[in-house]
Amino acid sequence: MNETKAKVLVVDDEESIRNGVSRKLQSEGYSCMTATDGKEALNSMATSHFDLVLMDIKMPVMSGIEALPEILTTYPDTGVVMITAVNDMQTAVEAMKLGAYDYVTKPFDVDSLVVRVEKALERRKLVFENRDYQVRLEQMVEKQVGEIRQYSSEAMQALAREEIALEKLTGVSGNGSDVNAEDTYLQMSKLVAQTVELRETYSRGHSERVALLAKDIALKMNCTDEFIKDIQLAALVHDIGKIVIPDHILFKPGRLTSAEYSEIKTHPCTAVDLIRHVDRFSEVIPMVESHHEFYNGKGYPKKLKGRNIPLGARIISVANAYDAMTCTRPYRPRHTTEEAIQILKKGAGAQWDPMVIDAFLQ
Repeated sequence: MNETKAKVLVVDDEESIRNGVSRKLQSEGYSCMTATDGKEALNSMATSHFDLVLMDIKMPVMSGIEALPEILTTYPDTGVVMITAVNDMQTAVEAMKLGAYDYVTKPFDVDSLVVRVEKALERRKLVFENRDYQVRLEQMVEKQVGEIRQYSSEAMQALAREEIALEKLTGVSGNGSDVNAEDTYLQMSKLVAQTVELRETYSRGHSERVALLAKDIALKMNCTDEFIKDIQLAALVHDIGKIVIPDHILFKPGRLTSAEYSEIKTHPCTAVDLIRHVDRFSEVIPMVESHHEFYNGKGYPKKLKGRNIPLGARIISVANAYDAMTCTRPYRPRHTTEEAIQILKKGAGAQWDPMVIDAFLQ
């Protein structure tokens, strides 16, 4: 038997049951103590460690159902199996909802009871193993995220050094209009975007496609040449903040939990943290930060509304949504072009700027 050293507390107001169960478990190699009610059980647990508690539901002084919440709160590593009469099954079920491992009904066969005890202790063991695994997994994810964040920061710092070198060679500052310098920023931004997208096979080329779509929309809206350069640059780096999102969230095939979605929503601000090291990006930071804002004010990260959202961000939002919808994602198949267009039309005025949607559809 694997659990020969497990310590069990038997709690029942009937002496014959306490002693009979205790003797049987001891004969199977378990260490046992007994208590006559919930209060006495809690007193025993305050001075001794127990792996498992076998506890009757109905007892004088303090019942099992009254003692259960305190046991689970104060001694969460101790498993609990309830003992109940046949006519009190509903209470037993409620006890399991509270956190009891199992229940047995009186009268019971002691050999069958031993099997239930073994199963309860095996479940307790699995709980511990899962907890340890979760801790190790979180540590691995934290380490991975730290390494990725450092890599991203180093990449952007390299871009900043490139900017300084270009300024020395050309005499044009990072906010200048030198064509060669601008081309270098675009190429470096593409490289950073491609590095991020190496993790996401389904999104390869996404940022470049969004940049092309955003440029096309901006042209249709008669934006200035300078604005068009800025929006291309912003679109290329709009998703680089996803590099710190853990794989189990980024590639989850099902619906995200609220906590996981909150993690996803950090990526625009993370992108800003990465690009703020480079002077050339100073003009495009608002576009990057706000590309998930909704026209009705229900987006993130700042819940900006309407024209308070930078125009570049409103344009990138439409381009980003269209490309995302027409590509396969872990949680859904791709939409057809017509389906995506209908979704954009339906969301005009709510998620997206109607003026930008109109320009996109021209």
